[in-house]
Amino acid sequence: MKSLKSAWVAALVMCMAMLSMSSVQLKAEELTEEQVQEGQQFVINNAIFILFHEAGHMLVSEFNLPVLGREEDAVDALSAVLLLGAEDEELNTTMQDAADGWFLLDEANEDGPQEDDFMGTHGLDRQRAYAIVCMMTGANAEFFKVFADSLEFPEERRQECVYEYQKARDSWMSLLAANMKEGAKTRFDVSYEPAGNEDLQGFADLLKSAGALETIATVFGEGYDLKDGIKITGKSCGVENAFWDPEAREITYCYEMAAFHADLIATWFANNQGTEEATGDDATSEDTDATAVKVKKKE
Repeated sequence: MKSLKSAWVAALVMCMAMLSMSSVQLKAEELTEEQVQEGQQFVINNAIFILFHEAGHMLVSEFNLPVLGREEDAVDALSAVLLLGAEDEELNTTMQDAADGWFLLDEANEDGPQEDDFMGTHGLDRQRAYAIVCMMTGANAEFFKVFADSLEFPEERRQECVYEYQKARDSWMSLLAANMKEGAKTRFDVSYEPAGNEDLQGFADLLKSAGALETIATVFGEGYDLKDGIKITGKSCGVENAFWDPEAREITYCYEMAAFHADLIATWFANNQGTEEATGDDATSEDTDATAVKVKKKE
C-alpha cells in the first residue's frame, strides 16, 4: 500500500496533469514537505466542514426542526456554530480552510456565476466564504484577526458579525436543546468503502487515517436524542458530492470531493509558486495580489 504522502503526491500528479497554465508550471513531485502537509490538512478540514454541513441536514430531518430561510444557508451557519463553539484551535483552522475552499472555488470559476447559480438552493461560492468569515470573526475576533485582515474584511462588518454569530448560535442551541438529553448516546455506523480506483484510494486512506468520518460520530454520538443506526459512509460516487439521505438515514461523503479539493489547492500552489513566500521589501504589489485567497496568512 502507498504511504499517505506518496498517495497524495500521486493524486496531485493527476490533478496537475489536468492544469493548462502557460505562465507557471509546478510538478507535484517538487512539492515541499510543508506543502504536502498543508495540502493534506486542507483536504481533511474541508471534508470535516462538509460533513458537519450534512450533519446539519441530518438534525433538521431527524428532529423535524423548523428552518426559516434556505436550509443550505441555515446548516452552513450550524456547522460554523458547532465548530467554533468547541473553542479548539485545530477546529478554528478547519474554519479557515473551509473559507479558503469556497474562495478558491470561486476563483476557479473563470466564467463567473451563471443564471442557474442564482436560482439554486445554495448561496454563491464567494458569499458562502464570507458568511463563514463573518461567523469566525463574530465568534473570536482576536484569533481570526490575521486571517480577516488578509482578506481586508471591513471592521464595521466585523462588529455586525458579533451580533450575527451570537444570534445564529442562540437560535440553533435553542432549537437543539429540546432534542438533547443528558447521558443520551447514539450508535453511528461508520465505513470507508474501497475506492475501486488507485488515485481515489489515496484520498480514502487519508480521510480514514485522520478519522474524518468518525468526527461526526464522536460529536453527535453523545447528548443528542437520535435513534441508533445512522450511517456515515465514505465511497466513490462518480461525482464530487456529499449528501444526507433521510430515507436511508445516511451521510455520504464522496472521495471525489476530496480529490476536488486537492485539485483546488494544487492549482493554488502552482499559481503562487515563487510568490507565496515573498514578503516585506521583496514583495511587489503583483506578488501580494496574485490571488484574493490568503491561504498562507493564518495564525
